[in-house]
Amino acid sequence: MRTVYYLLSIGLLLATVSAFAHHGAGGIVDEEIYAMIDDMVADTPHAELDVDDSQAGMVETTITTRTARSLESMMSDGLLTHISLLDGDVAVSIEFDDRGGATLTVTQTLE
Repeated sequence: MRTVYYLLSIGLLLATVSAFAHHGAGGIVDEEIYAMIDDMVADTPHAELDVDDSQAGMVETTITTRTARSLESMMSDGLLTHISLLDGDVAVSIEFDDRGGATLTVTQTLE
């Protein structure tokens, strides 16, 4: 009987270890991700960042650039990688204007 309890306790220990394993981005919270995105946009003089946090659990972030190349540079520097770390349902859309500018909109819906 002692052997059964011993094996059971080892089995439970091994099961809890895998339950505490986490994704590499598990310790990053959304506020830190938004700070990284804000820093990236702050380094680009031709871009504006607008964050609209509604009460319904939805955050809409808009990055507007004067040229599509500025947005392309931010994407090359890892902008989409940072966005992919956000929790909840995340949608990204890019619109180009007739003056050569671009607007990237990130819509995050928290569950």
